[in-house]
Amino acid sequence: MKFKIKVLAIFFTLFTTISCSNIGVLAFDGEILTPNALKKGDKVCLLTMSRTTPSFRKILYERLPAAINKLESLGFEVKVYEESFTASELGDDTAQLRANLFNKAVKNSEIKAIIAINGGVSAIQTLPYINYEAFRENNKIFVGYSDPTIVMAAIFKKSGVITFHGPMPGALYHLEENLCFDNLFDILMNPKAQTELINIDDNSKFEIFKEGNCDGRVIGGNLWEMQHIMGTPYELEFKDKILFFEEVNEEDPYRINHVLWQMKLGENLNKLKGIIIGTLTSKKGIEGEKELLNAAFKALDDVDIPIIYNFHVGHIPNPLTVPIGANLKIENGKVFVMQPVVQ
Repeated sequence: MKFKIKVLAIFFTLFTTISCSNIGVLAFDGEILTPNALKKGDKVCLLTMSRTTPSFRKILYERLPAAINKLESLGFEVKVYEESFTASELGDDTAQLRANLFNKAVKNSEIKAIIAINGGVSAIQTLPYINYEAFRENNKIFVGYSDPTIVMAAIFKKSGVITFHGPMPGALYHLEENLCFDNLFDILMNPKAQTELINIDDNSKFEIFKEGNCDGRVIGGNLWEMQHIMGTPYELEFKDKILFFEEVNEEDPYRINHVLWQMKLGENLNKLKGIIIGTLTSKKGIEGEKELLNAAFKALDDVDIPIIYNFHVGHIPNPLTVPIGANLKIENGKVFVMQPVVQ
């Protein structure tokens, strides 16, 4: 009897150890895939990965015709998964629905690209329900930023597929803009061996905070969203990467500083090859934006890697598109994508 109990105890210990060791170990470790290039006439899907409150649902429907017209004017057929707009106060009860619709679009052979129509909150709730294996098998284009930053981070980590941090046709910033979509679809439709990223809104140069050249795969997005997945199986892997970040309507410079300090104390920033500081917008205007940038500088002052800023990405009218997971190079204050990001 004692022998049986001992055997069962050993089995339980081994089972528990193996089960627990699988948590967070599902990160993809293999060839990074580039999705197939878009062409005119292809079908693209619009949906939201973020929760929709009753009031915001009304706004989404008001913006929907303009979003559809934008994509149709560029030569694409548009499929809208309106079920993803289902209203919810916290989002928990609609997270699986949103993820299932995303999975449905991934598996639909007629749909060549999935574009988040908007940002918001609660995309994090969809992460456990996304079929990452199916995303790799179908190798779809996925575009978004802000709240969908979380989804793109998870896809790159779990699927090993490049996604695109770019404009969303239902976002207020982009409804009347064209430059950002010209840039986005040039990237999605035309494979290039090397592409220089430039500020498409004013052609201003990137500024240098820490000199140096580097190369590595690019990760990042919205700083607030990246903080949300730290300590989870979906958190960013920093080793040998180039990190970029942006933030919107931030009033407190200390929050920017503290998130970067959290990354630093986690010994993540010293694993990076380089850092790109994107647009940090403030409700206080230009002076507030200077405070946010200075808060970032203070946190990064002792991080001895190339760091550039004035990188126009994120919550602005004409952000440039960044291919998450692609090989990037920072050289003399310029940024280059060093591979085709579609095939």
